Amino acid sequence: MRKFSLILAVLLFTVPAWATVTITCQQVGTSNDVLVSYVNTEAKKVRAFALDITVNNGVISAVDDSVSSWYTIYPGSIVIVDGEVTDDGTAVADPNDHPDTKPGIGTNGITVEMGALYAPPDDANGPPNSGDLLKFTNTVTSGNTTVTITENGSRGGVVLTDPNANPAVVASGCIIMRECYPSCKPDYQTWVNVNRPLCWCAPYLRQCHGDVDNAMEGNTKTGYNYVHFKDLAVLLTAWSILEPATPPIPSGPGINWPDPNICADFDHGAPEGNTKTGYNRVHFKDLAILLAKWSVLEPATPPIPSGPGVEPNCLNCP
Repeated sequence: MRKFSLILAVLLFTVPAWATVTITCQQVGTSNDVLVSYVNTEAKKVRAFALDITVNNGVISAVDDSVSSWYTIYPGSIVIVDGEVTDDGTAVADPNDHPDTKPGIGTNGITVEMGALYAPPDDANGPPNSGDLLKFTNTVTSGNTTVTITENGSRGGVVLTDPNANPAVVASGCIIMRECYPSCKPDYQTWVNVNRPLCWCAPYLRQCHGDVDNAMEGNTKTGYNYVHFKDLAVLLTAWSILEPATPPIPSGPGINWPDPNICADFDHGAPEGNTKTGYNRVHFKDLAILLAKWSVLEPATPPIPSGPGVEPNCLNCP
């Protein structure tokens, strides 16, 4: 049995850079998932990627390499026995396969190898010049996380179909936002207690006014509202969820991030209720906030109905 390691450095010569390949990453919504993508500005296709991905907070707990339908060859972990592939492997390279490899899943760093196979020499049959490579999950629960992406030179880095091309690779990394709520806010400790929900942070600047998704609803006939049916639907789902309590007080699982129902806690206050009914984090005070902004239209160009809009000021300090 042998494992293929993508040692592509032999293809890289000391020649001027012909292309720029940009590796980007971005947080997926308000989750702890990060999407890694690429853009190649040269006509020649990228044949393979060998990248090191590290985080400075938490660990990388999972990788989804089904995101790409092109870069599906994983030389860093593929298993071949007597010329037959017995295990396709994954994008995450075996940390024991080469000394210049990150320690892998469950640590702060992974090395990924992803290649594309198609009929040469016609690059028209190859992958597009931009797309998504993979998605990974970070375990961070507090504080922000810096994601760093670099080429793994020992494994070849970024390799084009032209072996004489030495592409310039740009990878600026990204930030996973978790410590995003101003500590000057009186309800900062509440935010911490419910596991730092990202939907209370930017760009959700109207969440405290009843907007759970930072999205307008409506049309050109009725006008547009930030606070409307989708927000009400989340509130109604969260309405019946009781907080944990000591018997005989009625008890439930409670709501904490990443449960999206916490986004309907508009007043950021203590749970409402009593020892007979139990306590709800999302209840009448939150409903009152939503109803107060229900009819507020956003500014629009006539003849679209217009209004003053809901103030995007929920992160302003007193």
